[in-house]
Amino acid sequence: MKNKFKWEDLSAPELKILSEQEAIVFMPIGAIEQHGPHLPVATDLISAGWVSRLVAEKLEKKGIPAVIAPAFVIANSMHHMHFPGSLSIEPRTFIQVLKEQCMSIASQGFRKIALVNGHGGNMAPIDVALIEINRELGFPVYHIPCNGSVDESKIVETQDCMWHSGEVETSIVLAYDESLVDPGYKEQSGYGGGCSRHEDAGTVGTFHFMESHTENGIMGNAYAATKEKGFHLVEAYSDNIVEALSDPEFWKIPV
Repeated sequence: MKNKFKWEDLSAPELKILSEQEAIVFMPIGAIEQHGPHLPVATDLISAGWVSRLVAEKLEKKGIPAVIAPAFVIANSMHHMHFPGSLSIEPRTFIQVLKEQCMSIASQGFRKIALVNGHGGNMAPIDVALIEINRELGFPVYHIPCNGSVDESKIVETQDCMWHSGEVETSIVLAYDESLVDPGYKEQSGYGGGCSRHEDAGTVGTFHFMESHTENGIMGNAYAATKEKGFHLVEAYSDNIVEALSDPEFWKIPV
């Protein structure tokens, strides 16, 4: 069935009209990487895509047109590559492809572009890419974490933020499609910290492979997840993002 928000489902004339209406373009950016023994490898893509759709629907109710560009699927997951099922591209490749995709969208007349990112490993290359993208386009493309800077500790019970494969992410996938979650999540948890007390305190930072943090690929408490928490989380995420993007002054800020 045709989805009126999906770029790839629309015709060329329909997309031309959207560009003339100054529609906001969302690009969901996810990853294909292990998410413990209980979640699908597309978990980050699911989160980014679902939040993008909710935001587009809520903006439409406010009379603000939006369209969701084809997702950036395989991204920077180098730290997960020793776990089965993980796929990645080099950070330099990520930056170049993201730049070219944004340039392509802008060439079609769109001037409001938001990158909805569902994977922490993408944050650094996105921020580097935006230095080049914004300079060349002449207007700001925005990087929006899909959790919308929500205080998740008010919704979940055992974590204070979105840790990898833990309570938050497991709740979101349960709400999205429970059949994608292995029932064994009810007995799953994993270490949620850095590799040293100095890294935990934020005094220093570096690159580590994921197995340095966790043997089973989980950081957090999957066992505490519920479908209800997942619905509350994505609604809160999308509400925060809509509040920002529906502010007309937001799009007038120069590079």
